[in-house]
Amino acid sequence: MKKPKISVLTTVYNEDVFIKETIKSVLAQTFKDFEYVIIDDGSTDNTKKVIKSFKDKRIKYYYAGKNKGFKNLANTANFGLSKCNGKYIARIDADDICFPKRLEIQYNYLEKNKSIFMIGGSCDIIDQKGRVIDEIIKKSYPSILYRYHLLNSNPFIHSSVMFRNKGVLYPSWADFYFYIRMVVEKRKIKNIPQKLVQYRINPHGIVSKEGEVSKSKYSSFYKKS
Repeated sequence: MKKPKISVLTTVYNEDVFIKETIKSVLAQTFKDFEYVIIDDGSTDNTKKVIKSFKDKRIKYYYAGKNKGFKNLANTANFGLSKCNGKYIARIDADDICFPKRLEIQYNYLEKNKSIFMIGGSCDIIDQKGRVIDEIIKKSYPSILYRYHLLNSNPFIHSSVMFRNKGVLYPSWADFYFYIRMVVEKRKIKNIPQKLVQYRINPHGIVSKEGEVSKSKYSSFYKKS
């Protein structure tokens, strides 16, 4: 069976309000050769029902059992990575939205730039109703400078990253340490200025609930840079 060129990966917990928009944005991509792996981390709302309402064969849904809490997010993400068959893996959070050419832009970039392991991009900031309230434009620094940038902030928007499927795992719940691991392993990482996603300010998201890296006012964690 032919493997897809890209695996899109979403982990979700109780996001029945927003997950439908996220799925629609993935299925509407101009780049069609992908699978969409969705890991449901024990949702107790209508998340499963919303996901199952889509009949697209590219969706691969997995229910991970009872939610094990915030500190288990890395295990959930790594379980998702184990289910990804694509040459590249694109992350998108369950309350964010992909622009239609997101996968096409990143696939073409990584195909042309073989030395780059991971690519991120810029975004619009949207509120709970999907209204654009701001933007984050990322500068395209030389790859080596990101190791210094990571000393005081996170230069990447998690929902915008795509990376090569070569066995990298999340070392902890924070995607920040995922990027640190790439730097330690001397993998080249980079941003591009193109807007790839809409990043939603969601006070009910699991990150905000646990008081870590709140999306409220987009946080200095995602400061413009």
